Amino acid sequence: MRRLVASAVSSLISGMAVACPAPQAASRIDIYPTARVLPANLLRMYAYFPSPMARDGILDHVTLQDAKGVPIEGVFLSNRFDLWSPDSRRLTLLLNPGRVKTGLAAHEAMGRALTEGAEYTLSIAGAAMDAAGCAVGADTSYTFTAGAPDTTRPSPQAWELTVPASRTRQPLVVAVNDTHDHLSLAYRIRVQDGTGANVAGRVDLGPAETSWIFVPAEPWHSVTYRLAIDERLEDLAGTRPGGLFDRPIGRAEKHWPRTIDWEPK
Repeated sequence: MRRLVASAVSSLISGMAVACPAPQAASRIDIYPTARVLPANLLRMYAYFPSPMARDGILDHVTLQDAKGVPIEGVFLSNRFDLWSPDSRRLTLLLNPGRVKTGLAAHEAMGRALTEGAEYTLSIAGAAMDAAGCAVGADTSYTFTAGAPDTTRPSPQAWELTVPASRTRQPLVVAVNDTHDHLSLAYRIRVQDGTGANVAGRVDLGPAETSWIFVPAEPWHSVTYRLAIDERLEDLAGTRPGGLFDRPIGRAEKHWPRTIDWEPK
C-alpha cells in the first residue's frame, strides 16, 4: 500500500542566511504516476519536491528523454505559475494537450509526444533551486514504457469493493481496475453516511494507483454507507466516467452511477 504524498507546511524566515544541505543529504523527489507502463495519450505527470521550490524556470531542469537519452522537445506545456501547488512542492507536468487530443492542429502536425512501445525517462536535475536558493542536490529519474493509448472510460459500475467488518476500523478497498490520476483518485471519491455527510478518515492509494483505500477515523457501524464519485474523476489520459478527453467532437456522454451503496460485513 502506497500512501499519497502529503503536503508539508513550511516557512522561510526573512533576513536569515540559509545553510544549504550537502548534495548527499538531499531528500528524494517522488514522481507520479508510479506505474511502469503508461498510456501513449498520457496527460499529466507530477513531481513532489522535498521543500518549497522556486517557481520560475523549473522546466529548464525537467526533460523527457527517449531510450537513447535524447531529450524530446515540446512535451510539457509551459505555464509559469498555475502548475504548482499552493505550497510550491508539487509540480504538475502537463503534456501538451494539443498533442494529446486527436483532431487538433498540434496533434496533426507533431503527433503525440509518446510512441506506443517506446521507453522514456523523465529526468529532474539536481540543480533545480528551492525557494531558499538551495539546489535540490540530487538528480531524479523515472523510466517507463508507453503502452497503447487509453480510450476507455473509468467504469464505476465495474469496480470491486472489499468491504470491512462492522465495529472495526478495517479499510474499505475499492479496486478501480485501471491506473487513475493519483490526485483525482484521492480527492474525487468519498464515503458518506446515511445523512449524506462525509465520513472522516484517511485515504491511501494502492500500487500503480489502481485502488482506493479508506481507513475510517472511527469504527464502522452496521448501516448502509455510500461511495460518492465526483464526475471529475480522471484516469491517466484525462478520461472521465462521462466522456473521453481524447474523443471525437460530438460523441455523446455516457450515463454512469454517481454512487455505490454498500454495508460492512
